[in-house]
Amino acid sequence: MIDINMNGKVAIVTGAASGLGKAIALRFAQAGADVVVADINISSALETAEEIKSLCRKAITFQIDTRDSESFSKLIDTTTDNLGGLDFMINNAGIGIMKPIHEYSTDEIDRLIDINLKGTIYGCKAALAYMMPRNSGRIVNLSSIAAKMATPASSVYASAKAGVMALTAALAREAASSNININAICPGVVRTDMWEKQLNEMAGNGNEEEKAKIFASFTDMIPLKRPQEPVDIANMAVFLCSDLANNITAQSFAVDGGSTI
Repeated sequence: MIDINMNGKVAIVTGAASGLGKAIALRFAQAGADVVVADINISSALETAEEIKSLCRKAITFQIDTRDSESFSKLIDTTTDNLGGLDFMINNAGIGIMKPIHEYSTDEIDRLIDINLKGTIYGCKAALAYMMPRNSGRIVNLSSIAAKMATPASSVYASAKAGVMALTAALAREAASSNININAICPGVVRTDMWEKQLNEMAGNGNEEEKAKIFASFTDMIPLKRPQEPVDIANMAVFLCSDLANNITAQSFAVDGGSTI
């Protein structure tokens, strides 16, 4: 029987107040890890932390704006001071804005790049500063199938997420001599809050019937004919941080029901 036991390990998950980040944080706790719930939305982060504690694992919260590089150093210090170390860094925090390129404002472009790409760079930089001297650690970055499929209206978002894939591959080689594995996950169609916002814009706010039709049009393009669930992404994150993945690094894995075949 294959068992993933993370007792005594510590994970940071950014964007863990809701959506994929929350599912990932809970899955690490279920595997035995203590978890730092890092998010700009501290009230929801506290709720996630309480759910983790109900699983008999330690959990602390940290309010972070991933556009602020200095916040990551404070995040690492808070983690090690309160939980005794850091084993896994999950850079999940991100936003999605989908529209034709001529409709993007400069602020929207900056936010997409700053949060999705630069925030991941800052998270990796801070985690590696702690992990490399100890010759131990795992990092998982969240990219997207948008980086692989290059669909219309995703130009800026896809560019940022493609940057995450390139960052992951380059840093994995850079950190390999320090026994650190770095991989990325490219989620497929997962109906999180980010998706809901996009559906609202495409369907007209509050038009649930139209939203269902639009969402079905996306799932119909998936070979397995079903959307992915947050736990699917969470399971991959835990696997990549487990001993089962000791020789996997520098890879970007699509969890997408076959969409990027």
